[in-house]
Amino acid sequence: MSTNFQTDAPSLTTVLDLARARTLVLRDIDVPLGGHHGLGLNDLAVLLELKAAPAWTLRRVELARRLAVTTSGIARQLAPLERIGLVARESDLMDARLALVVLTPRGAEVAGEARATAEEAAAHALRNIWSDDDLATLAPLLRKASAGLVRPVG
Repeated sequence: MSTNFQTDAPSLTTVLDLARARTLVLRDIDVPLGGHHGLGLNDLAVLLELKAAPAWTLRRVELARRLAVTTSGIARQLAPLERIGLVARESDLMDARLALVVLTPRGAEVAGEARATAEEAAAHALRNIWSDDDLATLAPLLRKASAGLVRPVG
């Protein structure tokens, strides 16, 4: 899975290959998630972050930070989840300017069901690209990269 052009910039080639691999993996996970649960992987990530939070509640800005997206990006992502009743919006009792996102009981139920589908699809998607040895090398590298994403975006 390499680029179709020659470059003297190995860093650019690596980033383009990583983006292509991400696209392939997401496609292989989004199809079964969408077909069975009406969600994409990014939607499931929102639900799982909320489910892991105390009282299933996070400030919208904190949810965006955890998912490494902008606050406007998380607002766009939350709108359809709110319309179908998987999340709700509340005001912070201490500061009405802060928007809280709350996972609904239905959202928690869907998150649990969809997680099982996503886990199976993820294993299949990764093994379509990499061997077990490759994954043993890749997993810690991705965890290290993800650990650096816990900074404000945007």
